[in-house]
Amino acid sequence: MSREFIRHPQTLEPLTAIALMRGGCLVSTLTGAFGQSLRETRLTALLGYLIALDPIPFLDLFGFSGVPQQVCLETRHEDGRSDILIETNRGTGIIEAKIDASDPLVQSRRYPARWVALLTHRVPQTQTMRGTRYVTWQRLAELLERLTRSPSARLRMLSADLLAYMEEHRMIKKGNSVEIYAREINEPVTLALFLKSRLYGCKYEAGSRLAEALYFAPHFGQHISNMHPGIATGISYIARIESVGYATTWRELQDLMVKERGRVWMKRHAESLQDLHRAWSWTEGEHRCFLFLGQPRLVFNPSVHKESLQKGSGWLSKRFLSFDELFAAWGK
Repeated sequence: MSREFIRHPQTLEPLTAIALMRGGCLVSTLTGAFGQSLRETRLTALLGYLIALDPIPFLDLFGFSGVPQQVCLETRHEDGRSDILIETNRGTGIIEAKIDASDPLVQSRRYPARWVALLTHRVPQTQTMRGTRYVTWQRLAELLERLTRSPSARLRMLSADLLAYMEEHRMIKKGNSVEIYAREINEPVTLALFLKSRLYGCKYEAGSRLAEALYFAPHFGQHISNMHPGIATGISYIARIESVGYATTWRELQDLMVKERGRVWMKRHAESLQDLHRAWSWTEGEHRCFLFLGQPRLVFNPSVHKESLQKGSGWLSKRFLSFDELFAAWGK
């Protein structure tokens, strides 16, 4: 979450933006605040709003002509309801969106329109009827990327947010994806949680791209390697990030674990969890993020050393990595 500042109406003191949660999960986009699951209605609602703000680029993309006059969302017709309807001085255009691989062509023919744009992942090779155009989500993303440099602050912000929402739900390719979140593990409590309980906790950091990461890779320090001969210094294991939760107190973490893993899991890992309870302070209200992980996989043997990823041998400072970076460092 970006580190932004707002001013208190009475003190006029800057306040740091804090984490926004929905159902125990960190919200990384405005669109995502309305729900974590992917919904066509959320996408088309924000898209329609963006079209109304700056219609000309979208009319070019979707093949509509004329001077735009009105944008309508979820317009009811005699035989169904269209996603987005755009009226110009030359006629009516309809945008029908599908987030899966289905073809909305047949559905779109129910609606009276001069032009139809089908926003979908699936573009058939055969020619369609005149006035109908297929547009992929990736082509829409390219337009949104250009609009993130618009002079309008509102257009920039909302275009970037819709892009982030589409990237988060794997609808489009990420321009700068976050594949791996890496952190140092150098003490036994955190090591046991990772290897046995598939859990990792750390302090919340404003501005972190943690919510975008797909995998977690711990770097085992020399101290923990000396204590556990089977653990090699460096990055050797990788685990998929199933979800990211947030807690300030031990009670909140317990509720989060029940939600994510269930009470049976908590009883099975009671010893490791009690070690965590004793090792960390829970009375100062410190904000923490918790990664619920898949099965740790031994990927690098020999392990990747931090000196191959950064300058010096101090604490691991490079938190976000790609698989290409790790494999390149492994070969050094």
